[in-house]
Amino acid sequence: MKKTMILVLKIILGAGILFGLYVVGAILYAQLTDYKPKPEEQAEVLIPKEKLPEINKDTFVFYDWNIGYCGLGKESDFFYDGGKMVRPTKALSEKNFNGFIETISKWKTDADFINIQEIDRNSKRSYQIEQFQKAFEILGNFKAVFGKNYDVKYVPIPFLEPMGKVLGGIGTFYKYQDAETPLKYAFPSNFSFPKGLFFLDRCFVKHRFNLKNGKQLIVINTHNSAYDGGKLKKQEMAYFKKYIVDEFTKGNYVVVGGDWNQIPPGYKPLKEKSDYEEMPIPTDFVDSSWTFAFDGNTPTNRKVDFPYEAGKTYTTVIDFFLLSPNIELLEVKGQSMSFEFSDHQPIRMVCKLK
Repeated sequence: MKKTMILVLKIILGAGILFGLYVVGAILYAQLTDYKPKPEEQAEVLIPKEKLPEINKDTFVFYDWNIGYCGLGKESDFFYDGGKMVRPTKALSEKNFNGFIETISKWKTDADFINIQEIDRNSKRSYQIEQFQKAFEILGNFKAVFGKNYDVKYVPIPFLEPMGKVLGGIGTFYKYQDAETPLKYAFPSNFSFPKGLFFLDRCFVKHRFNLKNGKQLIVINTHNSAYDGGKLKKQEMAYFKKYIVDEFTKGNYVVVGGDWNQIPPGYKPLKEKSDYEEMPIPTDFVDSSWTFAFDGNTPTNRKVDFPYEAGKTYTTVIDFFLLSPNIELLEVKGQSMSFEFSDHQPIRMVCKLK
């Protein structure tokens, strides 16, 4: 009996040592290979074969969609959101990806600008599908811009099924010639060590277009922090505000779209759920002359603690646009898809320069 207990203790001790070595090794490897974005840098650009025209109109159609790396369709839950799944099966991942491609291919004749968040490139979680490149190819004569915000060589969690290599970011697609190479700005916030080594480095990408009236249209694609309790969001929004307001002060037109991971002013959640993090945009972010464009009747995001069930799954609105005071909102509508391909749903917005 005594020998058996000693053997069991040795096994437990050995397993503990191996686990400790695994954790320490993963952290050291992450430190050595850590992606450290510059505060400001040029984004990656793919240019179509045909020359793009400069803007010669005042009314535009925008789309926005966080595609969740095509890994969080209606069948999925997610371990970090209270579920169990790390990544879907390859068949489900391909189903979601094909749904994404089919959807944006229907947008290309209508859209002037398409903002996408959580688009992957050669990541284990999305079965190494080059989602950004494929989207560029299917859209045809659209310029494609990639702002990298997630580059981790090996994510070691969960222990029994690690996420492994992740490379992803935000993609903007548009059919006009811009005035300069788009710039990616890193938000000056991140989780503390060692958690910050394995999470997204949040960012936004700014696009600048010349207009016939001598001013510029500024289009921004953003993806703000989640799972942070609000602390990182506050830092990000204070930093973000300067870039937005400064452009409007210069006389330019500003359109911001993306996954804010916050609810817009005026949105009333469809139902209460105390354990869901509902962070509102700060009331002093911009003054009331700016317009938050959202569809309060169509949710853009669902909680991923279990596969989607209409009427049971908690849903909210955290994906929307912000328009400067010199832009008129003509229409905004959520695109209801029953969360078939992502834990987010797209929105379509039409606006006009005043």
